[in-house]
Amino acid sequence: MITRLGMAKTGAGAARDEVLDRLRGSGRILVVALPVARLLAGIAALGAVAAAGLGGYWLAAGPQAVERLWTRSAETAPADAVVDMPELVVNLRRDTPSRFLKIGLSLTVAPLDRQTLEQAMPQLTDSLQEFLRNLDQDDLEGSAGLHRLRSEIKRRFNLILSDPAGRRDVVTDVLLRSLLTQ
Repeated sequence: MITRLGMAKTGAGAARDEVLDRLRGSGRILVVALPVARLLAGIAALGAVAAAGLGGYWLAAGPQAVERLWTRSAETAPADAVVDMPELVVNLRRDTPSRFLKIGLSLTVAPLDRQTLEQAMPQLTDSLQEFLRNLDQDDLEGSAGLHRLRSEIKRRFNLILSDPAGRRDVVTDVLLRSLLTQ
């Protein structure tokens, strides 16, 4: 192969020049067009998957559910109110090494149920004292014991506060402010 200067090239140099000559012509379009085409095909495939997913959701949940995806709700749920109960000191069962339990609780309720909770506070305190007097030290050990204590208090309070036809919990959570056994 003879170059512009009239010198002959051999081997690898000639092959490299031949490839460069091809790229200077119509091959340059392929170098740019193929990656762009692959990118567009990938975007189209992603759009097809998204459309299929939205269509499947529309078929399963209905058009109202799809409309709720795009509209913002004007009302947000108000935050739960926290009501503190007075600290209690109770005797534990006689057969336990710890004789006294001091406990402070906070209850989370919906803002609409706060008045109901405050009116029933004497019944809740009485129920709590009765329950705590039947505990022993083993019932309060470890995180599992505290979880059982909180869930049992929540269950008892919801039984007192709920109306017979009501299916929802008035007390949403029981928070331990303090817990001391002596």
